[in-house]
Formats: sequence, C-alpha cells, structure tokens
Amino acid sequence: MSNILEALVNIVENKDYEIKEYTIGGNRAQNMGEALEEYIFDAFSNSFDIDDDETRRNKHSEVFSFLGAKNKIPDAILKNGDALEVKKATSESSIQLNSSYPKHSLKATDTRIQSSALTCEEIKWEEKEMLYCFGYIPSGAKHLKSVWFVYGRIYCDLQEVYEEIIDDIKANLDDDYTGNELGGAKGVDSLKITTLRVRGMWVIKHPQKVYSKLTKDWGNNDFEVKALIPKSIFDNFPQKSKDKLNASVLNIEEIEVTDPTNRAKTLNCVFIYYK
Repeated sequence: MSNILEALVNIVENKDYEIKEYTIGGNRAQNMGEALEEYIFDAFSNSFDIDDDETRRNKHSEVFSFLGAKNKIPDAILKNGDALEVKKATSESSIQLNSSYPKHSLKATDTRIQSSALTCEEIKWEEKEMLYCFGYIPSGAKHLKSVWFVYGRIYCDLQEVYEEIIDDIKANLDDDYTGNELGGAKGVDSLKITTLRVRGMWVIKHPQKVYSKLTKDWGNNDFEVKALIPKSIFDNFPQKSKDKLNASVLNIEEIEVTDPTNRAKTLNCVFIYYK
C-alpha cells in the first residue's frame, strides 16, 4: 500500500523533474495539468521509469482504487488510503480550486464527488483524508520548480464554514433557478430577457504563502519538494515507509502550525522537505 512517504522518496530518487506527455485512454494528455497528475500518480506508484503506457497504467491500478475524471473530485484515491487533489500553478501565490471549496477532509456526502469514487473499495467509505498536491511549473516551462503536499486537516477549515457562505448567497437568489451553478436571477431587466448566473470560484492561498516561515531562508533552488503532515497521521504510517524516509536525502522536522479551525490552537505536524 502506497502513501505520501513512499511518494516523497520516489520523487527525490527519480531526480527527473520534467513533466512529460503520456497517453491516457488512447489520447495524449491535453495540458500540463493532466501531465502533472500523471507525474503525481507515478510518484505514488514508483512508475517513473516505465515507458510503456499500458504497463504504467497497470502499475497505477495496483496503488489506486480510483482515478478521477474532469470536473469532479477527487483526482484519485489510494487503496484504503487518502484522497488526492492535484493542482498546477504558474506561481506560488494562490491556487484555483474552481467550484469545489477547500476540504478539511473528503466526506462521502459531498455532492461533487464522482459516483464511482464512492464505490471504489470493497468496504464503503464515509470519510477520507484529503491530500492536496500542488505543482509549481513556471509559465512556458516543462519542469517542476516545486511540489507541495499538504493535508486538508491542517490547511482548510471545516465544511460548514464554506457551506454557510454558499447558503447565504443562495438565499438572495431565485428559488426556482435550475442549473449547476450556485444559483441565478431571472428576468433582471425591464423586458425580463436577461438572466444572471452565479458560479462559485474558490481560490486559496498557496501553502508557500501560508507556511512561509518554514522556507523564508531557503533562497532560490532548482527544485523543492515539501510535505506537511499531521503528526497523528504520520505516526500511523507503516514502519517500512518510515525507514525508507529516514534512509533518504529528505529532511524531517517536527513543528507546530496554527489549527485552521481555531486560531487559538496549534497542531503537531511533521515537515518533510528536500531542496
């Protein structure tokens, strides 16, 4: 069973940070975002060195119980493990989450989950840890400048915080509006021929900004990989994975970060990085 520790070790041992095009279901990856997803899947599957696309996909299937589709969450689910959401950015200032608000964790009741993700494992799951994977690829480049992994549990507030905002917006829109957006207002002009459609676009600060104190003295590096993991989750990883981590070039520090659900408290975390 793979996990974030295995992926981190595979990334630093691979030493090739080029985002390559792959064939997906007979089609080439359409953009750098899709190619980044494949890179992340390779990291968890230890399939960087596999050239044959079918063999790579089979390797991914050994590790993942679900590999997602466009416009739904999550992007992937590790077998009996975390849900992954992969996002590409051309800077480290903010990340567009589009219509899906930040996830403290992924609950099976979330209406934006692809239905096949709910039945991807033998035992029906109710909640998954959400692991965000952010790849920074400078505009026009094909090489990763950095990768950030951070768990929603230490990065995002609780579900009700975001849903309360959505409910407040909907309360001021037409009750009979039908569509996939937050809502709308029909007939807003004198002739009643214009409709306003309101769509959600969630944007969150990049971990590089949120946890800037962790990297403030780093300077400019060719490549960086960083992971922030709740100590409670780290402690439950297999010892074999921890041994691989300890034997690698990755650095490990125990730190505290502000609890995203209560700024008066802190959470014990493990910060793992390479530069």
